[in-house]
Amino acid sequence: MLTQKYKNPNWIVLAFSVLVNNKLNMKIMKYSISLSLIFILGFINLSHGQILQPADTTMRDSLNLSKKIVPAGDRKEQVVLYTGEDLVQDSFIGSWPMFGSGLRMKVGGYVKTDLVYDFSGTLDPTSFLMSTIPVEGQPEYGSRGYMNFFLKETRFNIDVRRTTGKVPLKLFIEGDFFSKGDQFRLRHAYIVAGDFIIGQTWTTLSVMESIPNLIDFAAGDALFGGRAAQVRYQKNLSDQLKLAVAIEHISFLGIENPNNLPGKAIYQLPLIPIRLDYSWKTGLLALGGSIGMLSWSGGANGPNPNAFQTSAVVAGRQYFGKNTFFTWNVSYGQASGENIMAFAGSNANAVLSADGKLERMPSFSAVFGAKHNWSDKLASNFSYAYGWLNVPSSRAPFALKDGAISHVNLIYTPLAYFSTGIEYMTGARRASNDAFGRGNRIQMMAKFTF
Repeated sequence: MLTQKYKNPNWIVLAFSVLVNNKLNMKIMKYSISLSLIFILGFINLSHGQILQPADTTMRDSLNLSKKIVPAGDRKEQVVLYTGEDLVQDSFIGSWPMFGSGLRMKVGGYVKTDLVYDFSGTLDPTSFLMSTIPVEGQPEYGSRGYMNFFLKETRFNIDVRRTTGKVPLKLFIEGDFFSKGDQFRLRHAYIVAGDFIIGQTWTTLSVMESIPNLIDFAAGDALFGGRAAQVRYQKNLSDQLKLAVAIEHISFLGIENPNNLPGKAIYQLPLIPIRLDYSWKTGLLALGGSIGMLSWSGGANGPNPNAFQTSAVVAGRQYFGKNTFFTWNVSYGQASGENIMAFAGSNANAVLSADGKLERMPSFSAVFGAKHNWSDKLASNFSYAYGWLNVPSSRAPFALKDGAISHVNLIYTPLAYFSTGIEYMTGARRASNDAFGRGNRIQMMAKFTF
């Protein structure tokens, strides 16, 4: 039996602490399996009681990543960021002509209802985040479980395209309600002109193909990436090679100031990422890196240091037949911890020392996932995510130092546009002061995509 206190923690110990089969986890798994069967069978009976029209299985049964063909339901994000010839060749199913303009338009999105039962009093009732698992010493540690219903992940988008003429064009806007008070929140707003992308969307190093289809909104908790305003050039060099290079806004400067020195964090130069994708019929490999500069403006009396931000990412997906695939996403960086979703917004890039210098914090993340289709309507996804930050002694005592989360689900898709399922997740985290905590949760959902 592993204890919850470690003098010399490391990621291997943490991984075992998440996956260990203790009595509590066994009981939770029994309850989750029972709920899963009840939930799935209920929807099976419901769907069989109706007259269902057969779904189009062309994309579901196809697989050729070098030709941008991915089976239906294998992507967490339903909209793919195409440019140039890929945009022209995309079938754009569900669109209609905007008469007299040469444009076509599609309204898309989904309505998703989620039910969560949390066993550990995790602080976020809508997303299972490493940073929200209570640890020993916090007043929330040992809290009772709770239930929550929500529809925050529901989203809508507008897609307008012109694929004739010399330069293909696209306008895309998407938002959801994942905000305080269920207010509408902008996710994507960008223009595609030929091989250029201008606006806000996933960063160049966000490899969305490297995560499976999870129910939890925080599916990529240790994923390297996020969304940012940018100008990107994305070009197919051949049938198998694609290059992307960009200038991007640095969304989280992430400089901790424990000594309360005068001034504020700024950036004077954009982040410059570069990425190369190599695809073959059954797989994809993405290699990327970025460089940027963080700065502190001390005003009249404070310091004015600079520090380089660097990162590297290796990610991809490999299919084994048509029913199983494996994914991976591994990153390492200096002063780039804020680009790991688990650390975003926690001042995880650098520390302003007492002598006015920026001390960069090294960071590491790894996400591994898999999916298997049990039939043409029933599938399971698995994910294991780990994030680590080399924190200085000056960092806040209960700030996230490292953590790991695992997900496993069962998703039933009777129709191409309707799915339901259940997911069990378990995680652990360690704070800067080595305080430790665990969390467990079950989440069920019903989703209608259009």
